[in-house]
Amino acid sequence: MKKIKRDLQSKNIIKIVIFSIIIFLLVFLTLTFSALLIGSVSGVSATIILIAALIFEVIGFITILTVLFKFFRSVDSVNSKVQSLAHGDLKADDILKEESFGLSLLTETFNDMKSNLINFISLTKVNIITISDAIESLSKSMDRSYMGNKRIAASMENVAERANDQAKLMGDAMAGIDEVKNRIEIITESIEKFEKSVEESVRATASGVKNLEEYYKQVNIISDNLNSTSEYIKKLNADITQIDNIGKLITKTSEQLKLLGLNASVEAAKAGESGKGFSVVAHEMNLLSAATKESVGKISDILKNIQDRSELVSKSIDECVESYDVSKDIFKSIKQSFDIIYNNANVLEADIKKVHNEANLINSSAHEINEKSQELYKISEDISNKTNEVSAVTLEELEELQKINISTSSLNHMLEGFETLIEKFNTSVVPVDADSEKQLRIAFVSPLDNEFWYVIRKGVLYAKKELAKKNVVIDFYGIEEDVGPKIRESFKEAMDNNVDGIIVTGFDPLLAELIEQAYQKNIPVMTFNVDLPVKSKRIAYFGPDISLTGVVTARALSKTLGGKGEVAILTGSGRVFWENETLAALKKYKGIKVTVKEGCADDIELSYTVAKELLTKNSKIRAMSVHGVGMFGAIRAIEELDLVGKTFIVSCFYGKEVARYIKKGIVCAAISHDPFGQAHDAIIHMYNMLVTGQKPEGEHIWSRLEIIDRKSIYDLL
Repeated sequence: MKKIKRDLQSKNIIKIVIFSIIIFLLVFLTLTFSALLIGSVSGVSATIILIAALIFEVIGFITILTVLFKFFRSVDSVNSKVQSLAHGDLKADDILKEESFGLSLLTETFNDMKSNLINFISLTKVNIITISDAIESLSKSMDRSYMGNKRIAASMENVAERANDQAKLMGDAMAGIDEVKNRIEIITESIEKFEKSVEESVRATASGVKNLEEYYKQVNIISDNLNSTSEYIKKLNADITQIDNIGKLITKTSEQLKLLGLNASVEAAKAGESGKGFSVVAHEMNLLSAATKESVGKISDILKNIQDRSELVSKSIDECVESYDVSKDIFKSIKQSFDIIYNNANVLEADIKKVHNEANLINSSAHEINEKSQELYKISEDISNKTNEVSAVTLEELEELQKINISTSSLNHMLEGFETLIEKFNTSVVPVDADSEKQLRIAFVSPLDNEFWYVIRKGVLYAKKELAKKNVVIDFYGIEEDVGPKIRESFKEAMDNNVDGIIVTGFDPLLAELIEQAYQKNIPVMTFNVDLPVKSKRIAYFGPDISLTGVVTARALSKTLGGKGEVAILTGSGRVFWENETLAALKKYKGIKVTVKEGCADDIELSYTVAKELLTKNSKIRAMSVHGVGMFGAIRAIEELDLVGKTFIVSCFYGKEVARYIKKGIVCAAISHDPFGQAHDAIIHMYNMLVTGQKPEGEHIWSRLEIIDRKSIYDLL
């Protein structure tokens, strides 16, 4: 506001001076001609006065003519720039201060308007790309959504029908589930009865096993007794045999007694009367012998009968023993069978219990299934109703999608109208009218690891859109990590694909060898943003004018300090930015004292440490320029030291984060080199060269330089 007032005052002073001189000269002319006409003044003194007046008038007229000449020349300059602007040529330079004599406010307003218009057009181009991408994505999504909704609508009708069928089936299923539930309850009851029967069978089997074991013991006792009896009978038979032998001996003895009695009778007869005693003895002996023989015969018969019966008994006992042995074997088999039955009965009892438990679980599950089925039946009815509602809504969505498609088409037409309108303003290089007879393929290789390169990408997309109708294909290689090696890999891939031209950023000196290989294959290469630090056979470079940028950075630092004070310059390890040019330009400002810290601007933490140490030791430092990403470390140091609004930073680049710090009052100015235009113009220049065969007008094509502060801040991302 103060500056505007000063400009108005300057303009008013010039007007007052011009009008004062004109009025004064008119008064002098009037007096001079009056004196000549009247002739009231005569003599030498009058002549001298008259001559002096004429000389003064001539000087005044010359002064007026000079002032008017400068003024009208400024008017012509402004008029020329305005005509260029009226014809859409925004590439014309700003009106310089020395060209705006008496029109400083007008020229500054014109320059600001042109800058704002260029920014507006650049932003519009970016927004066209953003909106075009969005419209394209939206159109594809809408087409897919429309077809999907169409299929959904058709499917929903089928689903609605099937949902009704499902509801009916669920009703039938409910009846079936009820019947199954009842049958499961019956089965459960039967299993409970069967379980009881099995338990009784197990108890009876266990009792039978015990009885069989007892019976087996008794059979063994009887078998043992029979064996003992058989042994006794055998001993009895042996005794009978001995008795029979004794009877035979007695019989033999009785026969001998009989012979002895006969002999005694004979001898008694011979003896006569004296032998009568022997005759009686002999007779008795015969009787005894006959009685003994008879008794022995009876005993033999009795023993024979006993022996015969004993043999029959022994035979019967042997047969019984054999039968008992067979019975024992059979009984063992029966016992084993009973054991198996008993064991199986126990297993069966355990299994029946498991079955019973499972049956109870099944029964419980059947009840739950029945309840869930009822809920499912209700849900099926709800689904059927909701499906019908969804089907109706889907049809409505289809109608809405058709309306959105119409709106999208209208928006697309509006963007085409914007593009047509923007084409009237010449802010950058334009494609030649001639089209290529064959399809051209241009490769654009760029980092994509921070927001700056995303603006570059938008410039590529705009050029791609601009050349879409000219039989051109743009291959964009965006490298997000391991940038150096992958840029070289992408460059080689582009060469292997036999592209017609390659555009690549030139911060890697190793690219010079690859550019040589491309040159041998007749593939022209252009660099952008940073030129190669070594000599190469690239066709042209598109990017910042380092010398001018250094001057502008120095001017911004001086302006921040009002031409007097101390500044700090933090440089990086490489020569990516314009630190040398800035230092050289600062030497022209005698009131500026410079402190330089080298090799720290590439690292945020190192820059933070260095900046904090500098600002702590020297409180007179009021401005800084950090030539690298370390600027964010210096910003943190300023914030922590509570120097916001006291110490300022001039940024060597511009982006969203820098814009935020401009708003906070930490960054007072940021240097922007039109990243959108760097990409767009490089591609258009490459296309024009491939079509016409003519190289760009110069080896170096500088990008537009812009100083962004709070007044001109914008978002290009």
